[in-house]
Amino acid sequence: MKILFINKYDTSGGAAIAAWRLHEQLEADPGTENVFLVGQKRSSSPIVRETRKPGLERFLERGSNFLLNRMGLQYVWFPFSDARIRALVRELKPDVISMHNIHGGYFSTGLIRDISARSPVVWTLHDMWAFTGNAVHTFGDESWKSLRRGAYEHRSFPSIGLPTGHWLLRRKKRIYGNSDLTIVTPSRWLYDLARQSPLLENKRLVQIYNGVDLRKFITGNRAEAKMALGIDPAMKVVSFSAEKLMDSEHKGGKTLLEVLRVLDAADSPVCLLTIGGGHIPQGFPSLKVVEMGYLTDEARYIQCLQASDVYMHTTKADTLPNTLIEAIACATPCV
Repeated sequence: MKILFINKYDTSGGAAIAAWRLHEQLEADPGTENVFLVGQKRSSSPIVRETRKPGLERFLERGSNFLLNRMGLQYVWFPFSDARIRALVRELKPDVISMHNIHGGYFSTGLIRDISARSPVVWTLHDMWAFTGNAVHTFGDESWKSLRRGAYEHRSFPSIGLPTGHWLLRRKKRIYGNSDLTIVTPSRWLYDLARQSPLLENKRLVQIYNGVDLRKFITGNRAEAKMALGIDPAMKVVSFSAEKLMDSEHKGGKTLLEVLRVLDAADSPVCLLTIGGGHIPQGFPSLKVVEMGYLTDEARYIQCLQASDVYMHTTKADTLPNTLIEAIACATPCV
């Protein structure tokens, strides 16, 4: 069986990790061939191809995407990626297309109809974007249930200029209606929302949890893990992923700052262990901050979870993210 995976990235972000783990498990079957097609390649794997070339092509597509988004024409056309995606699907003739995050400025929504005409598509949703006008989350606004845009939805990530949500919703409905789609959600919450979407009516909808390898993510000795990271074993450790916490509307940066103020005033010192590309703002003199940055070494990442007394996840909306599953698998309490 030949499977084509499509996602914004190959190894960066929760959707990429979930897709890559599917690939790793399927790879154990000698009769399976996997290929990844991504908007931007982050690994050196030979099975990963990009929808556009780095440099001029990527620059031009980013520019056109910005201008079209300002006009409210979200993901209607990409001069290089569209042609390359169609060509690769024709070349590979995959038995199944495993589609993940297609929002991100590299995949035209209309391509769903084109590629599903050649191969059945299993679309794993990692947020609400598939059935809203333009946003990954609407934070309780249920206008999408009646094919209407939310009042402020156009300002939510990935934002658009003109509020064209009505048109975008109807466009998605036409595209999905003419596509061979099976929808997968990793959480019951997202499944219940997708089930109420008029865009996905008559589509097969399945809920499948994201997987984690319980042979790797295991309970460890907390004191030993702290020492290995250069942290006093007597110190309490609070860890979290710092990627775009302060820049993203739904990642919960404001909530994080409130928590940090409380921890900074605690009687005993607390260590903040951050994982990812973000940075803790200044102004918390009593906190010991250990920034691990991006961790490509999975063993080191597991060690961080094992060293944590609490893993904190401040997001306003999420769909059973890998980080929480991984922390729980390491017997780390999550908040």
